[in-house]
Order: sequence, then structure tokens, then C-alpha cells
Amino acid sequence: MRPENLSFLSGVLLVSQDPERLVAFYRDVLGVPLVEERHGDAAPHWGCELGDVHFAIHPVEDYPEDRVTGVGAVKLAFMVFDLAAFAGWLEERGIELCYQPTQLGSESLVTAVRDPDGNLIELTELGAGWFEHLKAHRAEGHDLIRRWSHQQDASRAHTETD
Repeated sequence: MRPENLSFLSGVLLVSQDPERLVAFYRDVLGVPLVEERHGDAAPHWGCELGDVHFAIHPVEDYPEDRVTGVGAVKLAFMVFDLAAFAGWLEERGIELCYQPTQLGSESLVTAVRDPDGNLIELTELGAGWFEHLKAHRAEGHDLIRRWSHQQDASRAHTETD
């Protein structure tokens, strides 16, 4: 029996043969707040928190024991609040949109670009219905910090009764 269902995404790690080029795109073009990280035996890499999710870019050298991990096809989706303005800003800088912003459902808009490694990067302007969904999802207990806090409280209570 499975002890729990996976309900939180903790990280997204992109692996690149040219991580500096990929970092420049995500940090300098898209505005992802990547900073250099160094820990353990890992080569220098870049990371940040996007909401509750750790986002990082690693060189392929960080995975010498795993011949399968490497540059691969990844599709990421980032939320923006004003897609028309962001898409226009990208085009002014020579970043080609894969397609013009289009309707996604009844409330949202979407477009996409490709990063320097060829990964598809979707940019979405989410409608109010999506935010209401997220609000309800958190109210049902799917809030990472609240769940961790409850687990810590339960652990302390268990320790105190022993």
C-alpha cells in the first residue's frame, strides 16, 4: 500500500549541454530570477523558487552516472498577468512566438516560445476560474506549507506523549 499520494511538485530541473546560454534566456529574456548555486559535488548550476517549486538549470556533467539524464524535450508553462504585453516585449527582442496568443478555454490566453535547447515554453494568462480552482484546492488541504506545519505539529505531539 502506498503511504501517500504525490500532491506537490518540488522541483523542475533542466539539463543542458550549454547551461550558461539557457540561463541567459530564462533569466535575461523571460525574467526567471536564477542565481548561481553550488553545493555538494554538483557543478555550478543555477536555481530559484517559482512559487513553491524549485526551478534549476544544471550542466550535463552533474549526471555522469546516469547516461539517460540529459538534454531532452520538456514543455514548461509559466503564468504571466499580461500576455499581450509580455508577448510584444519578447517579439521586440527578436524572440519568435510559436503562435500568436490564442484563447485557452473561456477565460485564459496562451502562446509559446522555444528556449535555446528547443524546449517548448508556454506562457499563459490564466483567467479567474483557474485562480478560484487554486484557492479551492488549497482550502482542501493542498497547501504545501500548511501540510508541513501540521506534520511538524503532529510529530511534536507524538514526541511529547512518548
